[in-house]
Amino acid sequence: MPSLKEIKNRISSVNSTRKITSAMKMVASSKLHHAQMMIGNMLPYETMLEHILKTFIASDAELQSVYSMERPVKNVALVVFSSNSSLCGGFNANVLKLMQQAIDGYKQLGKENIIIYPIGRKVAEKAQKLGYKTAGNFYELADKPDVQKRIAIARELGQMFLKGEIDKVELIYHHFKSAGSQILTRKTLIPIDLTTELKRDHER
Repeated sequence: MPSLKEIKNRISSVNSTRKITSAMKMVASSKLHHAQMMIGNMLPYETMLEHILKTFIASDAELQSVYSMERPVKNVALVVFSSNSSLCGGFNANVLKLMQQAIDGYKQLGKENIIIYPIGRKVAEKAQKLGYKTAGNFYELADKPDVQKRIAIARELGQMFLKGEIDKVELIYHHFKSAGSQILTRKTLIPIDLTTELKRDHER
């Protein structure tokens, strides 16, 4: 049976741990609130920028033929977003499951014609385990998004599409809705879908 002194030391240790975890919780809560505000402020701009881009391309026949015309898919790129670590519930598991479904849908192309852009360590580890090639190491973008590096990836994908090296680019990610709710999303980035903009122009 532990002595009274040992019990007091254990109580003191638990109280110290509780203070540390309480401080960590406050810091994490502050970071989450800040990130939530940034995302909330950004989403309207994202929606409007997408609308402007599609309207511009829809109005130019030459651009339409380059970026929006579908062609037989022989090579595909999947840009998949996950975290670098675990302990986040089904966040990574759901993304990896949707990535697996996408890969299964393109299985007839062969592994050599499917390239994965892993934004996050968990995606990279899964792609390596499955034997698919990846476009590089983008772990840092999962923790600290860098606009210039993401622009570089987008330009690279655009150039590959123009050269005929890939025929389709898909995004797989969680679309932020609230702190407790994210919508698992699979979206075609290229070719650009102009149907909504063309339909809107027709209705006008």
